[in-house]
Amino acid sequence: MPVTSLDTLLASSIMICLALASMASVFVAIQPFLKYQASHHEVEANLILAEYMLIEDGTPASWGSNVNESMVIFGLARENSPVPFELDIDKVTRLNEKNVYNLSFLEAFNSLNVKDKPFRIIIKSLFNITVNLMSREENDSDITYRFNIVAERSNFPIKASLKCYAVIEDYVVSCSSQTSSLGEGLIEFSLPKSLSGTALLIVFAEAEPKVLSYTVHRFAHNSVNPPSFEGKYALLSPLNYTLRADLNSSNKILHAMVFTYNYVFNLTETEGNSATQYFIIPKILDESLMILVGTGLNASSSECFAEWVSYPQIPLDFGLGFTSKYQLADSFSSRFLVTINSAIYECEVILWRS
Repeated sequence: MPVTSLDTLLASSIMICLALASMASVFVAIQPFLKYQASHHEVEANLILAEYMLIEDGTPASWGSNVNESMVIFGLARENSPVPFELDIDKVTRLNEKNVYNLSFLEAFNSLNVKDKPFRIIIKSLFNITVNLMSREENDSDITYRFNIVAERSNFPIKASLKCYAVIEDYVVSCSSQTSSLGEGLIEFSLPKSLSGTALLIVFAEAEPKVLSYTVHRFAHNSVNPPSFEGKYALLSPLNYTLRADLNSSNKILHAMVFTYNYVFNLTETEGNSATQYFIIPKILDESLMILVGTGLNASSSECFAEWVSYPQIPLDFGLGFTSKYQLADSFSSRFLVTINSAIYECEVILWRS
């Protein structure tokens, strides 16, 4: 082969190697950008899906209140809501596993029509309320209780206005107070000694307009027996402004009430039998969730019992667990402020990364 041909072949080989090396270096340089672009698009897609579940009302739009309708498309928004992120009280309630009308995760996952996106939805108050008994004073006719109320979020104190109700059988007493800048407040009330058994202390706390939290504290009044545990006498399930009480014994709910931040009303029983009772829930114009209470007398001890449930039935945790460190690393989480019955709550949507 002539020398010129060898020189030409050598030069061509060098040029090809340089071009390949240049292409390889360019690919290495842009690889992090390509990965960022893919990650950015995935995050954006997950955010859109999370928002979709909270701003769309699903199909049919009344799947929350009408349990006889089969859900085709999952969505939690209130039908015809004029504002975004306003959730339907019944759709949210059906996500709670304690409700007899609860929706299974499989139903929700299949109706979302995104097969590679298992999810989890957590709805709760923006801050927490804890109750501690400070003192108990007894006289001939009644017992006076003093409770310390603490409002906080992530160990930071919350200044809030308090509205409290103490309930035993059909006796109700209310009181108002507030927490200080340290997040602590004190309430005091008296209950008659003519009644005995399980009593409830219902505490509503409002930190800002529409930002509400609550707690319900069971305690034994004028009795040596401890307060009855939740669900011992009845399982309460609200839906479509009707309270269903599935009785666990021969005892019956004699008094049913609804409590909000500003109001308390008796509930009217519409129908019932030895196993189930139904009560109508009024549509109260109050920026508050409702606490529904059913009370009666234990047939064996003649002491009062009390059952309660919130409406909407929150806090709730619906969907897959995402509890292990590997699951948490492969998940996408987004938090939103949502309104339910005009009150504001925190909603976290967690999606599995595809």
